[in-house]
Amino acid sequence: MDFLEGKREDLLRSFAGVSPEPMRRRTEDEGWSVAEIIDHLRLVETSVAQVISKRAREARAGGIGEEQSTDSVLKSLDHLGIEASTAFMESPSIVRPRRNVDVAAAIAGLEESRKALREAADSAGGLALAEIKQRHYTFGELDLYQWLLFLGQHEGRHTRQIKRTLQVIRAGDASLSHR
Repeated sequence: MDFLEGKREDLLRSFAGVSPEPMRRRTEDEGWSVAEIIDHLRLVETSVAQVISKRAREARAGGIGEEQSTDSVLKSLDHLGIEASTAFMESPSIVRPRRNVDVAAAIAGLEESRKALREAADSAGGLALAEIKQRHYTFGELDLYQWLLFLGQHEGRHTRQIKRTLQVIRAGDASLSHR
């Protein structure tokens, strides 16, 4: 969770102080605005929280034991290059953002999704999460530790996208003001 909280801080800093108007703007027809990216992150995090809660509940009912390993899991998804990749990835429809989402609502939704994730992680506390698996749309079978890592890496990827989007918007605004 410390990894996730650090990624969240980075995300929030990426658009801190930006007024709502540029956050609603798209840089290309098929691209997402900053508000839409935030809404997408909310949807993904809410979905992951639901997966963790459900799978933890099923694991407890099925007798999965307590975590015995003390090995770090932080590098277990690095081979997938989730955060570093700049390749376009099509999101499943269930996590596509609402068009023209309200900026304040998107940010508030992100706070709510993090609350749900914390509750889900608490519900899974003590379980051997490496033994509990769930299939990911793109990356195949992941254990619950990897789902949490995916969430942080995914957020890091979109933090970079937000920075690029805002940079393009600022550059466009600057060129218009020099005309």
